[in-house]
Amino acid sequence: MDWSKAKTILLFAFLALNIYLLFQLLTETWATEVVTNDNTSIAQILDQRDVDASKLPRMGRDIGYLTGSSEQMSASMITKNREAQLATTLDNMQLEVELKDPVPLDEADLRTTAATFVTDYVPFGSEYAYWRFDQETRQIAFVQTYENNKIFSNPEIEADTEKYIGPSLLLLQLNEDYEVTDYKQRHLTNLSSKSQDDLVLTASEAISQLAARKYFQPNQEMRAINTGFYSLPLDSSGSLIIMPPLWSIAIDENVYFVNAIDGTVERVEFHTVE
Repeated sequence: MDWSKAKTILLFAFLALNIYLLFQLLTETWATEVVTNDNTSIAQILDQRDVDASKLPRMGRDIGYLTGSSEQMSASMITKNREAQLATTLDNMQLEVELKDPVPLDEADLRTTAATFVTDYVPFGSEYAYWRFDQETRQIAFVQTYENNKIFSNPEIEADTEKYIGPSLLLLQLNEDYEVTDYKQRHLTNLSSKSQDDLVLTASEAISQLAARKYFQPNQEMRAINTGFYSLPLDSSGSLIIMPPLWSIAIDENVYFVNAIDGTVERVEFHTVE
């Protein structure tokens, strides 16, 4: 018997088992948060809020979840327009770049021109998709994608001594003239899809969770609803990240993450610290 090959197989088998057991533990830790609406059907909730169920996106019941880790970032990753960028890193986890000269965007078409900037300047730029523009902070948020699914993160995560942006985020900072002056970036690597046995919430059920918690009242407007994953760092180093499926729902000016497995709801704060 080839003991070297056998040990390698056993090592990977134990690693897979550990990831599976860890996810089972997390599923139990995320105690089910599904809240019911007293005597109000989901159809009534949607009707009261002028939401057309037939136009809601669908999430495959077998979507599973993702695992990955934080990329070790370095200035050497910048290969496009490198001479125009001054880069440093925060604990080798977050790339922080200042542009020598601001790069103008089209105020009337921020989404397209910002995406062009990301492609032309940012490492792994093709892996990111536009998320939103925060008028108050003048930051444009992009999120990393996996097989056309967006991987959402909280804009700010506190570690032991530092504050980072979310593990899948790219934040462009604009000045008052809608020019990109600098950006912050983190990147996920070793992404892998895992199956899971739990059924996921439908879009209608996710909306119902917001209504039950008074986050979505009949006089409010649902501006967007998207499927994706949510990156959950398990430790400050970001060495292992579990990403359950979620619904990202924008109600008026607020954005909520609804865990598609257990119904947990989290309101997203976009005011990041410079």
